Amino acid sequence: MRREFRRGRRLPVLAAALSAAALMLTPGVPGAAASPTGRTVPPVGSVHEYHMPPPWLGSTHELVIGPDGDNLWVSQQLEDRVLRVSTTGRVVGTIDFPENSGPHGIDKDQRGHVWVTEEFTNALVELDATGKRLARYPLPYPGAGPHGLRIGCDGHTVWWTGKENGAVGSFDPRTHTWTVHRLAADSQPIYLARGPRCAMFFTELTGNRIGRIDADGRLREYDIPTPDSRPIAVAAGRRGHMWFTEEAGAAYAELDPDNGRITEHRTDVPGAKLAGLAFDCFGNLWVQYNQPGLIDRVRPDLTTSRYTLPTTAPVGHRIISGPDGSVWFSELAADNVGSITTGCPPPPRRLEPTV
Repeated sequence: MRREFRRGRRLPVLAAALSAAALMLTPGVPGAAASPTGRTVPPVGSVHEYHMPPPWLGSTHELVIGPDGDNLWVSQQLEDRVLRVSTTGRVVGTIDFPENSGPHGIDKDQRGHVWVTEEFTNALVELDATGKRLARYPLPYPGAGPHGLRIGCDGHTVWWTGKENGAVGSFDPRTHTWTVHRLAADSQPIYLARGPRCAMFFTELTGNRIGRIDADGRLREYDIPTPDSRPIAVAAGRRGHMWFTEEAGAAYAELDPDNGRITEHRTDVPGAKLAGLAFDCFGNLWVQYNQPGLIDRVRPDLTTSRYTLPTTAPVGHRIISGPDGSVWFSELAADNVGSITTGCPPPPRRLEPTV
């Protein structure tokens, strides 16, 4: 397998004391091109980081494009809040949660309502597009610790992972119906993604498996070849395959849902731990490192460009395709949100398509 590496431009680190507001680190990058509209388009790989407001507790977690299609909604678990962040890095809104509620997983439904897990209080919360709390739904399963959250391909069913008790469940807000799928108690399911034919896929952190729940409720699990690999994030991608990261296995991997075959692609970075992953509009896979401060762009032919982040020990957590066509990521320990330009245009303002 041929690999090509290109180091991203190193940017100055933004000190926490500069401002409570998010600031763009690089106002311009040499070599930027002009679009047909005359606007400057940064080249692929332009990196920005934005420091979130205090308190800085090292707990910036999940991201989702907000209902307006312009801003990101970002959960900060220990700060007990969700921030609304513009694509200029400015915090445009703060949604406070009850003390010690632990907001973590986040997604939006087809009505534009935003759903958040309260991991520490064992509940799901429904917000409107402005952040107003509409309802709170306690899980009927004690001690589940809802961690990850994803809206199903029907646009309304809320799926969640019970990290603490080995369960994956769903909630239909129209009928208030709960469904739960029990796993091994030590599996620790954490992250969810929609997959082909409306199946829901999830990672089992300590169970070393990728799980799948079909539209008919059938549960399947796929063992990962590398022992104790600690799978983190999963996403639908090329050729209808599901792709996932291995924190301890130092690999990103693809699962063929038709035959269950898993192919692992190992990183060459010594001591690396991987975190999130996301695809851009060109089919490039962006792989985020938990450590060190790196992000890889993996092309369909598996050649790789590598970008070094300004923050050297950010503890990367999640990465998504953002509202401006860039990929956006969270840096858990540094309490930063960042972006890398991809060359993609802004996506349509709608729910992620069914695959």
